[in-house]
Amino acid sequence: MTKQESIIIKGVVILFMIYGHLFLCPEWSGMMYDPILQIGTVSFEYILTRATGPVGFYLLLGGYGMYYIYTNKYIKNQLPRIRNLYVNFWIVLFLYVLIGHIVKPDVYPGSIKTLIYNATGYSTTYNGEWWFLLPYSLVVLSSYWVFKLVDRFNPLLVILGCIFGLFATSFIISRFGSQYLYSHHLIYNLFLYFHLLWEFVIGAMLLKMDFFRKAKLKIKKYLSRNIYVVCALILLVALRCLFDTSAVHIFYIIAFIALFLSISRWTFLDKCLIILGKNSMNMWFIHTIFCYYLCKDFIYGFRYPIIIFIVTTLLSLGCAIMVNKLSSLVSPKNRK
Repeated sequence: MTKQESIIIKGVVILFMIYGHLFLCPEWSGMMYDPILQIGTVSFEYILTRATGPVGFYLLLGGYGMYYIYTNKYIKNQLPRIRNLYVNFWIVLFLYVLIGHIVKPDVYPGSIKTLIYNATGYSTTYNGEWWFLLPYSLVVLSSYWVFKLVDRFNPLLVILGCIFGLFATSFIISRFGSQYLYSHHLIYNLFLYFHLLWEFVIGAMLLKMDFFRKAKLKIKKYLSRNIYVVCALILLVALRCLFDTSAVHIFYIIAFIALFLSISRWTFLDKCLIILGKNSMNMWFIHTIFCYYLCKDFIYGFRYPIIIFIVTTLLSLGCAIMVNKLSSLVSPKNRK
């Protein structure tokens, strides 16, 4: 998987994220939007969210890319990378709190403690979807030493161990998240570090095994025509939608990436996905501000799912590009 292909996949994944957050609650069907199709008691839009699960994609891609840097450049210090990430986040945070204070002055910015907690990612009460920021930053900062450790072992054994670890931490979160973890921020963030680490390391080991290049060769051999690969990808998504559990998601992520990269795609599509991929992290920070916190009535006022999705995506992309421009002014090194 090349760097450009990784960016293209990130473009797909940010679309998954926006779609998933727009339609993840089954009770919103009919109330917040008019479903295309009702399947039993739930909407088609809700069922399709099972095939999104963007966090795992980002972690795997992150580990894949960071391991490439580790093996080719041996960079120990990842502070500049995290600094750039936080500069973008703080710009989004500042604009969000500024607008939020105008719209809801009793909520934003709140106390100094609340502001500091949100600015560091320690407790993301302003926007719950920012929970990923701090533990992911810790994963990146420690990646050099983690890779040094796992390099001592067979990559396939490391992947199997990580899958077991992922199942274990997912089980603990599902059973004890609301009872204990969510209300103890320090323990929860430390726990999330390990929860995110598994898929990150899996991505690194897939690069070490040269998995995606080999998988593409196999797919091209057995699915010789492009239409066969497209049908296989559609079938994979349909099968994922049948399982209302995250237990199979890591296998779905790996298979999805391998199949998608094997498709002969239109150049125009790739160009659009590259634009989305390059702005995906800022779009992550931004999109729920529109659809959850400040403009919910406006977004869902369009009623039709496809229009809701397109409007949210375009608004998020436009704001993400603006944040990138501001970031390059605040921190010139971010231009790189």
